[in-house]
Amino acid sequence: MHRFWHHATTFFFLLLISLFSGQAYASEQQLMLDLQRQLPEWEFQHLDSEQDNFTILHRPAMTAFEKGTLILIPDSSLHPATPRQLNFLRQQFNDLGWHTIAMMPPTLAHDDESKSEALQQRFNQLLDYDDMPAGHVVILAQGSSANLLTQFDWHSMSRPVDALILVSSYEADPVSNRELAQRIGALAIPTLDIAHLLDHRHIESTLLERQRWSRKNANLLYRQRLLTGYAELETTQYLMMKEVYGWLSYLGL
Repeated sequence: MHRFWHHATTFFFLLLISLFSGQAYASEQQLMLDLQRQLPEWEFQHLDSEQDNFTILHRPAMTAFEKGTLILIPDSSLHPATPRQLNFLRQQFNDLGWHTIAMMPPTLAHDDESKSEALQQRFNQLLDYDDMPAGHVVILAQGSSANLLTQFDWHSMSRPVDALILVSSYEADPVSNRELAQRIGALAIPTLDIAHLLDHRHIESTLLERQRWSRKNANLLYRQRLLTGYAELETTQYLMMKEVYGWLSYLGL
């Protein structure tokens, strides 16, 4: 009888996971279908593999000399063309010599470790994509997606990543935010850490902590910028574009 209930419980648990995964995948697909009604068809490209199927928004560089690709990942609660910071950069950086690719973070995983592994797998699939442009690779991640980025195994990436940009990165609680500050301070990839004066309180409380950890690790590749104004304002978005482009130029990218 005990064995019966054990198998029954396991089956029920797996069934719940399957239902949740199906709903999450359907939600992501529905979101991309909604975007197809708003954006040009040529921006959408679908990537299929045995492990994952997802859609990206790809805009080409519009200069004679192409610098590379800026990959943008929204916060888990937003979409790839969100007007909150990402869509402006997604369109403006094409005229500065960069391809832009915006993609959804995976929605099937449950805990942060699983989400980070799923996101890294999705990244590797993108970097191995036949139509992935040559040149530098820079990743810009927002909110909770930026947190997942700090947990990557960078040595196992399909292609080297030249720089990271974290926008309003945060964790869900004070203890986890302190751990996030430690991970950011120890990153071996050039990192620009952008926050806003009116960001979530967890972000504001750990900015100084991130600077301390970067100094402790003698991390000369870490830069932090605090922007004024609401993130959705056009003036603030122009300021962020200037900060990002200036920093990439400083790195020689």
